[in-house]
Amino acid sequence: MDGCETCHKGDPKAGGKEAAHKGLVARPSRDPDSACAACHEKEVANVKTSLHFTVRGDENFLKLVSAHRCPDVQPVFKQACQGCHASCGDCHVSKAKSARGGLMDGHLFAKRPPMEDACGTCHGGRVFPEYTGKNEGFPPDIHWQKAKMDCVACHPATQLHGDGTAYPNRHAVKSKPSCLGCHPNAKAAGSSIEQHAVHGDKINCVVCHSTVYRGCENCHLGTGAKSSLQFKIGKTALPGSPYQYTLLRHTPTVRTMLDAKVKDALPNYDAVPTWKDTVPHNIQRKTPRTASCNNCHGNARIFLKPSDLNPTEAAANSKVAVPTIPPRR
Repeated sequence: MDGCETCHKGDPKAGGKEAAHKGLVARPSRDPDSACAACHEKEVANVKTSLHFTVRGDENFLKLVSAHRCPDVQPVFKQACQGCHASCGDCHVSKAKSARGGLMDGHLFAKRPPMEDACGTCHGGRVFPEYTGKNEGFPPDIHWQKAKMDCVACHPATQLHGDGTAYPNRHAVKSKPSCLGCHPNAKAAGSSIEQHAVHGDKINCVVCHSTVYRGCENCHLGTGAKSSLQFKIGKTALPGSPYQYTLLRHTPTVRTMLDAKVKDALPNYDAVPTWKDTVPHNIQRKTPRTASCNNCHGNARIFLKPSDLNPTEAAANSKVAVPTIPPRR
């Protein structure tokens, strides 16, 4: 049987603790080639380009908004953001640092780790509470409530580990889940459900089938950061999107978010909306919007209107706001 030194290095034959721990590697799977590839060559080859391991989605966003200041911002990204990337051990052995760390179950290597200790620790601010019904007054996602489907039921290993493609962000991942993948009869064309047939492919499924979700105000590197439950319908900003309208979540990026580290770091801040396409994990078959057309049509409160926008935030928000609310029917 292999000993601790196989992954963690050090010298098990040394006489004292200090000598035995010399050269110790606390988190060996941060270098998956060395720690994991001998037995899991294919998985390691894929995971090295995955979004989980590289945090490429965040990096690409910062590259875009920092423009020519990118070289100055890169050290901040490595210090403040890249430390959140997930290595093999962060999912299969231990809990994330953001959840105070620690082993999940002794030093057991979990092939299919429990979602509350693996997924829920890193995605516990928004997604996990939505899915499991921790937002007070709102039920769990129907997939969890009725069938106890865990995260990998929709997000398989091929998506979590990556498929070897360096996708620019999560929206571009080919293996991402789709409602129609499990519910092909819900397809708008020829649907027996009137609302599906009438709206066609203009509306993302979540517009009618989600409850409220959590959005953020101000940046976590700034002051006054807070989150709140919200529900806003707006226009998609994703290029090549199959629908026109979706749900938008407010994100905490502010123009001065990196000023504490790099002054005026985001010269291209206005290019990206701070109201972004979101896929809430709180799906319900029946919601107020499925009960009556007029719970959506003519209901200005649930649309992101130009008057809702903060003028100090990104100018690109005007592209996703809805200037004319669909009239009552």
